[in-house]
Amino acid sequence: MFSLFVAGLILVIPTGIDGLSDGGVEMPSFIVPRAGLGLSPRPIVSAPLPLPAPKRRRAPEGLGVAVGLTAVVGAAVSLVRKKRDDEPFYVIVHGNGGSDDDFDMLLEKIGIPSDRVVGFDYSNGDPHVSSTEASKRVSTQDAAAALDALIRALAIDHSNIYSIHHSRGGAVGVSMIAALDDGRAAPIDGYVGAALLEPAIDGGLIGLLQRFGRFTTLLPDNGGFDPIMCIDGGCRDVRQNLGRRAGVEVIAVRNQDAIVTNFRDNPDGLRILDLTNDGGVSAVWWLPLSPLMAVWRITRAHASVLKHDAVANCISAEVALAGSCVWRNG
Repeated sequence: MFSLFVAGLILVIPTGIDGLSDGGVEMPSFIVPRAGLGLSPRPIVSAPLPLPAPKRRRAPEGLGVAVGLTAVVGAAVSLVRKKRDDEPFYVIVHGNGGSDDDFDMLLEKIGIPSDRVVGFDYSNGDPHVSSTEASKRVSTQDAAAALDALIRALAIDHSNIYSIHHSRGGAVGVSMIAALDDGRAAPIDGYVGAALLEPAIDGGLIGLLQRFGRFTTLLPDNGGFDPIMCIDGGCRDVRQNLGRRAGVEVIAVRNQDAIVTNFRDNPDGLRILDLTNDGGVSAVWWLPLSPLMAVWRITRAHASVLKHDAVANCISAEVALAGSCVWRNG
């Protein structure tokens, strides 16, 4: 009944959730969050996504592998090819209507230099469309295929790649990693871990609402993500044991005060870390007092995972040693 109540609330209060730049605790004079944080500002039209040209955030070194000699000595090239960089390298995947800038505070807290990170571009280099705009239209499945291609390209030169996803970007990450688990895509040597921050991957009523986000600006958007995958007559929840077969260590961080922007269930084998003390009062307390304040609180909770010290510390620990995060939430 609570979910239905929240659904009714969302249907009557226009707002945006994905990509919120949530600074400080001041209350806006008119409580409507910046457009684009988890809500689709216009109907999503599924568009085919070409293979990506990797796009760096701040002009890091170009991708590619040293070309060896000639085709005649091609067999020898593999023996003399330069050693892959084993220092951590990061891929960030923003949510619907967001941008790479959403991760700035988190990257600073972790201590990631600009030349060790690349932002996934939903538009794949189309000069006429920004990644922010493309993220409102491209389906999650198409984005997942493009993200797979990007990480494979990076793995030519890097052997320690870690991806960080927010909101709908989390649905993109789950879709991509699930394909590696199922054998629909070959494993990626060098892709070691992923952090899903407030991922829009619910499988219940909230997940159903998130799927309808492509048709209205009043609901959270997951780009058409469905946690149930059916292959060869069998169906499974792709979130269960996510990354285990692919050799990718996955953590999911959620703030339950966000209510409609992440997921409520607990899939087997998925490491879930709940953020419980981001400094705000639960949206549940605001609902009977002020629905507008409840919506504002939900947007703050959704963005808090990108700013919290506990999240940065956990990701740092995971990158240093997979599975080593000891969750301390305050």
